[in-house]
Amino acid sequence: MGILIALQQFLGANTQRNNKTPLPPGVGVDAVNLDVSHGDFRGLKAADVVHTLTGLGSQQISAYRFGRDTAPADNGTDIWLTSSSDVDYMRSMIALDTTERTYYTDGVKPRYTDSTLIGGSPPYPAGSVTLGVPAPTAAMTATETTPGTGPDETRVYLDTFMRANGDESAPNALTESITVKSGATVLLNGFAAVPGGSHGITKRRIYVSTGGVFLRIAEITTGTASHSDNGSVRGLTLQTGGATNAPTWIEPPDTLKGLTSLWNGMAGGFVGKSYRLCVPNYPHAWPIEYEGVVPDTIVGTAVFGTNWFLATTGQPRVVNGTSPGNMKDMPTDFDQACVSKRSVVSVKHGACWASNEGLCYYGAKGARILTEGFIDVDTWRALVPSSIIGAFWKGWYIGFYYTGSVRKGFMVSVVDPQWVIWLDQGAFGVFTDTVSGNLYLLDSAFRIRKWYSGAVQSATFKTGKVRANHETNPGAALVEGTTYTSASLKMYADGVLKHTQTLTGRTPFRLPSGYVARDFQLELTGTGPIEGVVLAEEVMDLP
Repeated sequence: MGILIALQQFLGANTQRNNKTPLPPGVGVDAVNLDVSHGDFRGLKAADVVHTLTGLGSQQISAYRFGRDTAPADNGTDIWLTSSSDVDYMRSMIALDTTERTYYTDGVKPRYTDSTLIGGSPPYPAGSVTLGVPAPTAAMTATETTPGTGPDETRVYLDTFMRANGDESAPNALTESITVKSGATVLLNGFAAVPGGSHGITKRRIYVSTGGVFLRIAEITTGTASHSDNGSVRGLTLQTGGATNAPTWIEPPDTLKGLTSLWNGMAGGFVGKSYRLCVPNYPHAWPIEYEGVVPDTIVGTAVFGTNWFLATTGQPRVVNGTSPGNMKDMPTDFDQACVSKRSVVSVKHGACWASNEGLCYYGAKGARILTEGFIDVDTWRALVPSSIIGAFWKGWYIGFYYTGSVRKGFMVSVVDPQWVIWLDQGAFGVFTDTVSGNLYLLDSAFRIRKWYSGAVQSATFKTGKVRANHETNPGAALVEGTTYTSASLKMYADGVLKHTQTLTGRTPFRLPSGYVARDFQLELTGTGPIEGVVLAEEVMDLP
């Protein structure tokens, strides 16, 4: 005689030990849409629709909210940059940026947009400019027009292109030399034409060297056909290359991916096995000298502290340093290859990513497979790890997966990973808003949903098998709850469903007789809150 199951904790699920040793208190074999933040049984709030995208023809999988100085309105008026391909977005590092310049990479061509380009109606952005500034590719012509009277000097001329916002290209690799007497006037013309494409180039800077560094002599519009140099104007030193101690500010590779903000004004990205860095505070300039190469192809990256984590097809690497010229990468001694770029997420003290063995972690808490103790490998692989899209929310790694027929999700704590919570909600893409702390999901039908903002969902929790001391027939059960709406309880004996009870209140209810069993399980469904469930042999055993 006595109580068989007293269920007062609802924490999550463990798929590793369904038929093995007893599970810890509060851990079951299934937990769906469970909100564990209150200590009882209740459903997570649904992700509610806050915005519907318009003017688009295909499913969007990447999103970024433009307007980072204010919290989202969540009323359909926010400006969302979205794409049907995998895109990484990054806000500019310009101190006095009045246009909110926003850079992005899609593996095709790095670009940026801002408030002057984004447009007044969706889809956004209406306009964009290539991230890099191409250099002139043809030498100018230099002709002496007025002789000088001083000693001979050889003037070497080159030019650069510049945008209205001050972004300057690498120097022209083709210089023009002329030897004249000091004080001579030289006419410069025949300039290289501005290349086709959307580069935003409006100006040209001209530099000269008479044996030392290149010094600026003019800044003219690209429509100006000529300039005269009489040797009297010598300005700032060329900063974009042309000297051994000044790496050339070349454009970022077209196939650059994973654009991310680092520290000390640096931005990073990757192409194949190489990671690339920009000139600090100049994200349009990516010297080849700032490239590092690792043994395996880089799949995705994440930043925590002053660590740039590289998830690869082999052993992960971590890049550290204070400036692009002294960044070094080190192996992690953790052989867990990344199988999904979009699964790689910073979790403040480390990084998480999906491997074929489970959800992995590297950071201040060491290196480990977070899920190895509660999600068996077969269950994990059934999720199709290569499809996983990750997000970090209030201490949880939230992953969304697609099996080819089902699009759902899961939650795993990165602080104390001991169980999983399965989610009915799926997503095509995610965006974490740092201003509000909100997590947004890209849904089908061009909808953006805000995580944990809608009605409470129906949750499910199923216990592990609890073995009685002897074969018995449970006689009664009681459910202690605050709300019983749409709530039900199932009771299994030796793996067979024996009873389903629609719950209406705290009143104890009797269970069917006519059998005996040793192993019992309970499955609770509803929105909650429900504080506990008791299964007993007799009604008198109930509290």
